Amino acid sequence: MKRINCIKHVTPIQKLIYIFIIMTTCLLSLTACMSKEQREKASNNEALAKPIVQEYLKANYGGGKIKALDCLNYSGNSGPIPDFSVYASSYVKASIILDNKKFSVITNIETGQCYDNYNEQSIMQSLKDYVVSSLSINMPHDIEVHYSIKSINSINYGDYAGFTEFGVKTIDDLFKEDEYSIYVVCKYIASDMDFKGIDVKCFFPTLDVSDVYLAIVNFRSNERYIADDMVSFESFYFDGPQHYYSLSDIVTAYKEKNFDSESGDYVYNDNVYYNYANYLSKTINGIEFAWNDLLYTLDFEEITAEKEIQTQYYSGATIYAINEKAISVSCTSRLDETQENSIQIYFYFDTALAGSKMVLTRNENDGKKYKLNTLEWKTSNRLYQYENIYKPKASFTLGLYKMN
Repeated sequence: MKRINCIKHVTPIQKLIYIFIIMTTCLLSLTACMSKEQREKASNNEALAKPIVQEYLKANYGGGKIKALDCLNYSGNSGPIPDFSVYASSYVKASIILDNKKFSVITNIETGQCYDNYNEQSIMQSLKDYVVSSLSINMPHDIEVHYSIKSINSINYGDYAGFTEFGVKTIDDLFKEDEYSIYVVCKYIASDMDFKGIDVKCFFPTLDVSDVYLAIVNFRSNERYIADDMVSFESFYFDGPQHYYSLSDIVTAYKEKNFDSESGDYVYNDNVYYNYANYLSKTINGIEFAWNDLLYTLDFEEITAEKEIQTQYYSGATIYAINEKAISVSCTSRLDETQENSIQIYFYFDTALAGSKMVLTRNENDGKKYKLNTLEWKTSNRLYQYENIYKPKASFTLGLYKMN
């Protein structure tokens, strides 16, 4: 039977799709790959973990049945020479049933240390109740809670989130053990609550505590509400494109250890690090602007767009205006003009404008300065760009253009 070359009978687009699938398959075959040696090590670690877990259950819970053992893995680093291999860690997770209650135990076979998530649900609920009562705030639409053990490393955060040492049953235990990273996010939607007036210090114990991070956020609308987690294991920042687009009020506060040069150790001080931001939003000609109103005021004016612009980009090619109107923006700092400060102003566009050119024009002493960006960055089903403002006063003009 004559063999048919399928690639010759497809369109160029189909060829690209086939090539993409082949490349993706090859890449996946290189990633998440555990060698035979590592598989044997994982199996051996599970065998070593079983008696440790059994002893832990007997000593602390009077027993319990191990349903499964799973050696937790970690991936190689992505340094100058990427390592896509998967390695067996010293941590093993055991699935447990005790009096019809299911929970898990993690043990480190090298140290014999064990952790479990037996009290996870009650601790999380206690944290949610505590934040509302301690801050004297209205009940949020939702409260997001995460906590994890600081001393565990190398394995994926999701494998040990919600685990504690035995005996941690309350939020007081969680706070004062000084062993945990705790994240709480209170979520509101279009609330008129006075976010700036919230006394966040009432949330943090006065004694040395675990690293505790608190955020109180106000979404602009139901349509922009983020139901999923807003923070992750090493991320507690609310100054990106997604947050500018979604949020109007943001309170962040945290207490954590800092390095003390005198003692040469990490210690707590009495400070609770606090920040409040109020993001305003204004839409003109289909372009939405978002900025922190506590730092800068913005004034807008529609002006006639330059029909043609020649820039140093694309070998001096001419670009042509999409809209007859451009938007002139004047920025004035609310801070002391002697302070060195900068902010980001975000611009959001409809996805139909993908590939268009955003031209930002600054009027400098030596003439006009053009900055050209292709609209391609995307968040929340919108395209976005941003501009950094460094001076106490600044102005620019924003227009949309296309190539011939």
